[in-house]
Amino acid sequence: MVIKTTLLLGLTLLLSCEQQTNKSETVLTKTKSEKNLIAETANLDSTISPYQQEVNKALADPTIDNYYKEIYRQEKLIIRDDNKMLSITKNLFTKDNNKDLFYFIVFTKSMNGSDGFYSEAVGLSAFEFVTNYTEQFADYFNVAPKLTDHDMDNWANYIYGEIQISREKQENQAIKELENQLLENVKLSRPEYKVVIERFIKKIQARN
Repeated sequence: MVIKTTLLLGLTLLLSCEQQTNKSETVLTKTKSEKNLIAETANLDSTISPYQQEVNKALADPTIDNYYKEIYRQEKLIIRDDNKMLSITKNLFTKDNNKDLFYFIVFTKSMNGSDGFYSEAVGLSAFEFVTNYTEQFADYFNVAPKLTDHDMDNWANYIYGEIQISREKQENQAIKELENQLLENVKLSRPEYKVVIERFIKKIQARN
């Protein structure tokens, strides 16, 4: 009886060890698979620019109103009630670093098809943004996705429009003052920003 009991105990321990080993191998295999999936995802994301990744996250964010996402996709203003449209200009100045580029692009695209009271709001907001957030403006137009030369033309049109309203018959002087101000704002920034601002100023001058 003692021998049989010992044999049974030994077999039980052996089976237990084998089961534990198989379980450990399964967990290890699962962990490796998860790590490989994460690595593959990271490699895929690495092919997308940080700016595009930021925009993609905004597009997938359920807290962002679909109204703005549609403007982003259609690249033009979508007519809604006054408050909804004016919220586009408000969001241009968001302090959320994860959404500021997205809202900048939405604001820029909303210039296409804008008219009436909304155009007035766009002009004021555009002038305020370019003079107070010059580095951000230059950075986006330097490398951000979806922004085109036509978009910069739109910005130039609105900025010149504001100059005409506020500095009638003094446009040349006003443009020169704006140029000095914007270049001063980026003088300690990346060299590319100066190039963007100089190109932008030339577009404004061409409208004078």
